[in-house]
Amino acid sequence: MSDAIETEVDDAPSQPLTEMQKFFVKVATVTGAILFLMFAVYLFVASQAEELAFLKGGPIFWETVENKLYKFADQPDLPEPKKAKIIAALQKISDRYRPYLDAIAGTPRK
Repeated sequence: MSDAIETEVDDAPSQPLTEMQKFFVKVATVTGAILFLMFAVYLFVASQAEELAFLKGGPIFWETVENKLYKFADQPDLPEPKKAKIIAALQKISDRYRPYLDAIAGTPRK
């Protein structure tokens, strides 16, 4: 008797999904993807929370600024060719925009 039931179930032709069923499958897929992305973003933010704590301000902010200042001050100096290239670029920018800054300040250029 169980063989007859299985045969009847196996022989039943599969019907295509109705428009409503297709809609619900798409809604479930999109909802699942959104939930997955939200969870991934939450995990990322939670892991970065300690590093971003300085954005809250107060003593944590100033302590972070102070530590970064010390770290920056202890870095080795740039090589001379790179330093000269940076200074030349800054001089070029300064020459290009100096007339505008002088006009704003009201001081004539010599």
